[in-house]
Amino acid sequence: MARFETARAGQPSRPGFLSALTRPMIVLLLLQLLNGVLLSPQRTFFPIYVRELGYPVMLISTLASAQQVMGLLGAWFGGAWSDALGRKRALMLGQAGSMLASLAFLVPAAGWFAPLWIVSGLCGGVYTVAGQSYLVDAAHPAHLGVFSALYNWGSTAGGALGSPAAGLLLERWDYRLFGALSTGVALLALTVNALALPGSPAGRGRTARRIMPGYGDVATRPAAQLLAMLRFLPTCYWGMALVLIPLLLSNAGASKGTIALYATISQVCASLGQLLVGRAADRLGSRGIQLGVGVVFVVSIIATGLLPGHIWSIMLFGTLGTTAAWSLSTLMPGLVAMVATPAERGRYLGWVHLWWNLGMVVGSLIAGLLSPLGAGLPFLAVGLLNLGTVGLSLAFFRRAATPA
Repeated sequence: MARFETARAGQPSRPGFLSALTRPMIVLLLLQLLNGVLLSPQRTFFPIYVRELGYPVMLISTLASAQQVMGLLGAWFGGAWSDALGRKRALMLGQAGSMLASLAFLVPAAGWFAPLWIVSGLCGGVYTVAGQSYLVDAAHPAHLGVFSALYNWGSTAGGALGSPAAGLLLERWDYRLFGALSTGVALLALTVNALALPGSPAGRGRTARRIMPGYGDVATRPAAQLLAMLRFLPTCYWGMALVLIPLLLSNAGASKGTIALYATISQVCASLGQLLVGRAADRLGSRGIQLGVGVVFVVSIIATGLLPGHIWSIMLFGTLGTTAAWSLSTLMPGLVAMVATPAERGRYLGWVHLWWNLGMVVGSLIAGLLSPLGAGLPFLAVGLLNLGTVGLSLAFFRRAATPA
């Protein structure tokens, strides 16, 4: 923390964007871009990969759920390790997940790819919490919304680069080559972290054992509970959509190239949406932006459920839902910064990400349980659940505005 605070000393209260773009931020954004290049095509094509091997949709849903259960543990430990060991070390532990997920495409037997895919979720939870903790520490508060958007661009813009490349590769070659190239990119990201990312402080000398009980204190706070629900409910959609939208497109007659095109378009739109939302939140405040994006999000989910059998409707409303979901994710670090002190940010983000993983688990299970009853039924159910996010947002901002 001291290194970042020293770097800000003497700056005006609201520096220009380029002045706030420090070396830690540049390297962190590069790492997140590489992570997005890997993660988006892996998530897009893993359900299709498993189904083409002859396994049922229920196995796909089960693997997605099991991966997110491991992500629950990753978020829990990642928050404590991030506060205790430093953001950089925790981030490197998390990056191992991209490599494990890449290796899953090299081994077609379920006895091999299943454990690799599941354990990658543990590392993914650690990576997300450590990266967001580093982001909140390194970004200037006056530009946190924009930097949060740019950080999330690593997943969206990185996906926009990685998904079409993966689609072209899989049209011409096979999943083994895709897995091998993904493993190489994962090694590159680890090297960049080790050599270029500045170190971060180690949680004021606390040990992981002493920090772990701190989750009980965080979990009992009303603001943290509201943040948990604001993370959980939208993520139920995301966990479901990652499983079902590629399958809906495939069932509607879309080719692998079309599915990759959808992934690219949705990620590009999400990237633009995040930047607009982040800048608007910096200038106007988060309250109105959070509420507006939440309404758009609910509309897109319900519309997908009403029109699940057409390529155009799946692509249109799926893209709108992806853009809104990532925009809500962009706003979350700023919401955490409103109610968490610097010493507890890692645990706050770990707590929130734990509920993100739980939402992914529930969303995946909803996909597996309700899709046999009707292609649009899972989206309608999750859309109705997310009607509650508007009221939860209002309650959070009232709580955040109340003095402790």
